[in-house]
Amino acid sequence: MERRIAGVIYILITFALVNEMSINVYARDNNKRRTKEKGGGFQKNICDITDRDSKVHCYCENTREPRNATKAECWVFNGGIPPDDHIWQSFASQPTLQTLSFNVRVDGALGYIPTKALLYLQHLKSINIKYGNIVDIISYAFANLTNLKEAGLSQNQIETLQQYSFAHLPNITTINLEDNMIIEIDAEAFVDVPKLQKLVFTKNNISIIRNGTFQHTFNLLELDLNKNNIYYLNRRTFDGLANLKKLDLRKNRIQNLTEFTFAELWNLQELLLGKNDLRYLSERAFDGLSQLRKLSLDDNKLASLPSGLFEGVRGLNSVDLRSNELHALTFDNIKPILDNLKPQNSNLLLEENNFVCDCRLKWMHSLRNETNSQNTKDSLDGVTCKMDPPIVSSAYNKMPDALDDNKLDYNKDILHAGLTIETLHDKMNITEKKILPGDLAKDDGNEINKKGVKRTVLQIPPDTLPCPREAIKTTEMPSYIVDPVIPIQNEMKTYRFHEMNSANITLRSSFLVLWCVCFKFFFT
Repeated sequence: MERRIAGVIYILITFALVNEMSINVYARDNNKRRTKEKGGGFQKNICDITDRDSKVHCYCENTREPRNATKAECWVFNGGIPPDDHIWQSFASQPTLQTLSFNVRVDGALGYIPTKALLYLQHLKSINIKYGNIVDIISYAFANLTNLKEAGLSQNQIETLQQYSFAHLPNITTINLEDNMIIEIDAEAFVDVPKLQKLVFTKNNISIIRNGTFQHTFNLLELDLNKNNIYYLNRRTFDGLANLKKLDLRKNRIQNLTEFTFAELWNLQELLLGKNDLRYLSERAFDGLSQLRKLSLDDNKLASLPSGLFEGVRGLNSVDLRSNELHALTFDNIKPILDNLKPQNSNLLLEENNFVCDCRLKWMHSLRNETNSQNTKDSLDGVTCKMDPPIVSSAYNKMPDALDDNKLDYNKDILHAGLTIETLHDKMNITEKKILPGDLAKDDGNEINKKGVKRTVLQIPPDTLPCPREAIKTTEMPSYIVDPVIPIQNEMKTYRFHEMNSANITLRSSFLVLWCVCFKFFFT
């Protein structure tokens, strides 16, 4: 009897143990299933992929343990990865990643932003993708990552930013799109990016910026559009950028700046326009830039500056006008900012222009003596001018030997209005040697009659700089210029008033002529 009871107890205990084991196995399977569902169905730890045939390999800097890595650098070796490939689900194994980069090793291996992977990385702060073939950045490509601060997408052959490409990224501060092929930026490409401070478009193919493109980037501090094909700017181009401090437009194809082009940029401090094709600046092109401190206009084709160009930017203390075609830079040009060019940290750069040696450059002597800026001093020391062949070169380079002692008086006489070399010769009874056409080939010195003689401005005594008989206009508008800005109401009234006056004058003149003819007919 006791044996039977012991057997029953043994059977019951065995059954209980087996049942307990079954329950544990079932619970463990359920946990795995729940983990798989919660994690997006990942099958691999993205930081511990050893399969050589895998399309993506990642190196995690601090740990390989699941759910612990904070930084991963991934290489994409094989092409043809669809956007919903299982490899992207594997990123759910490391949801704590904060820094992620992709280096694409094969052309065409990655043709899109891997949004499916980003969905699992809500802690991500920085993403960098290089050498992909991402033609378009689609809407919501960055999965509304609320912690993302930096996005680097240089060298990916990007052509288009679609609507909402960068949307609902409340903490992003920097977007780098350098060295792509961007042609078009949708007006709604940047939406809900309140902390964006730096936007880089260097080395792209942008030719036109739509009005309102930057209307949602109201906290942007730096906009880099260097090395593009931009040729057209107007009053609406930079709407929304009231807080911008630096605008880089170097190496584009801009030819003209009309009035109020930058009027929306109230806080702009640095404007870079070097290496464009600038030929014409409106007198009010920079109006509204009351905070502007640095302006570069180097390597353009400016022959003159409007006299009041710097009136609206009286805070300027750094101006670069090197390598233009300026024939004059007058005291009136510089006067509004002259005092700003004297402190040690200021800059005025003027080398490699076509200045004419005349009294309009006399102010350079005074500034050279008064400025504390070594850069300005060095630049002024290198400024050259050409002796104008019809008048100035004769005064300086064809002076008769008999007048060497009286050269200074001779030059002073030239300064009198209306007096030319010829009338001075008559006054002093001097006969200048005539040069025959055959002598030009024999005398290299006669090249001065064609090109003038280059002189260093500061080596010419300021009192000997001759004044032109007629002041050369420095605000001369080109014969034809397309002004894309429609005149405002007051301007149109002004234009209309001028047209009416011209018509009235012409009509009155016609009546006067007719009256004279009639008078002559009746009284003769």
